[in-house]
Amino acid sequence: MHKVTGLEFRRFSSKHHNASRNWLIPIIKTNDPEIFGLGDASSLGEDEIIIEETKYLFEKFLKEEDPINTESLWLNMYNNSLQRGGRISSTSISGLDIALWDIKGKILNLPIYKLLGGSQRDKLLVYANGWYTNPGTPEQIANESKKVIQMGYKALKFDPFGQDNFYKISKEELYLAENRIKLVRETVGKNIEILIEAHAKFNVMNAIKIGDMIQKYDPLFYEEPVSEEKIDELKQVREKVKVPIATGERLYTKFPFSEILEKNAADVLQPDIANAGGITELKKIAILAESKHVTIAPHNTCSPVGAIAEMHLSKSILNFEIMEYHAEFYSPQYFKVFTGFPRQNNGYVTINNKPGLGLTMNENEIKKHPPLNKPLSKGSANKKI
Repeated sequence: MHKVTGLEFRRFSSKHHNASRNWLIPIIKTNDPEIFGLGDASSLGEDEIIIEETKYLFEKFLKEEDPINTESLWLNMYNNSLQRGGRISSTSISGLDIALWDIKGKILNLPIYKLLGGSQRDKLLVYANGWYTNPGTPEQIANESKKVIQMGYKALKFDPFGQDNFYKISKEELYLAENRIKLVRETVGKNIEILIEAHAKFNVMNAIKIGDMIQKYDPLFYEEPVSEEKIDELKQVREKVKVPIATGERLYTKFPFSEILEKNAADVLQPDIANAGGITELKKIAILAESKHVTIAPHNTCSPVGAIAEMHLSKSILNFEIMEYHAEFYSPQYFKVFTGFPRQNNGYVTINNKPGLGLTMNENEIKKHPPLNKPLSKGSANKKI
């Protein structure tokens, strides 16, 4: 029988237009030196805390256990954590859970998607993110969107609201945001999906005003119009706005997603596999959503490990909508640190049939890109009222 024996970590960095990021990869070892699991516990800023929590969970609940038992191991980690439901604990559990699934696939000689019920589709639709300047002029972003479409993408997402809007938005900024959306829509044409990101910046009144404005540009969805902290506010926006509402990147485990579904507060859920509970929990979130005919569009600012874990999950679920994809807009090492990670082709990705996640780690390449002292993200607003 295989047993969990050890835990190591690897860290590396990469950059794109709006962000510089560190990624944290927990590696679970087994008593078979040929079989180990890769995970993703990237929190975009709290690596040292995550490492300590991950070590604690590993030593207390995983060491010497059978890695095949992903369900009971997940429950033991979750039920015995004082921080359960929070980002730190959930991210640590996510990283360990993904690594356990990688091990399970390698032991059984099957790709993870087959362990999750098999394939629902041969290829996965992805949308481009990380491609635009924020804040950029309408003309600048339109020109950047043209390049994205020339790369083959069928969908792209952007935040047109700049860096200095929080809670409310001035008429001048609203006009500028609309011009950005208008020029992008005119540039990419009517057959390309555009997705509008708000990064949870606005109160209900302004979120509704913005939703009414963007309707004419036919977005696939309107993401995080209000904070995730009060689901009733999200429901108010959904009831007033005639654009599909998406949310979920700041929510952890199935429980808040269940409340969103019970209150009919969103059309699309966006859990992040590296933060919301890993493969075990995202499968459950997808099944809960399926019962309400709500689709899943996984949030993905992950390393290649988390991203391909989401691909396995997305390939296996009925209610997959679309998946976020930054990879081609990061610096080139994103495709070098692990072999087996797919590039998009005409707006879609396909994954290989190798056991587990299907990735091979390149230790030398990881060493070339050490973590940054101050990773940066320009997605969220400067929170001033």
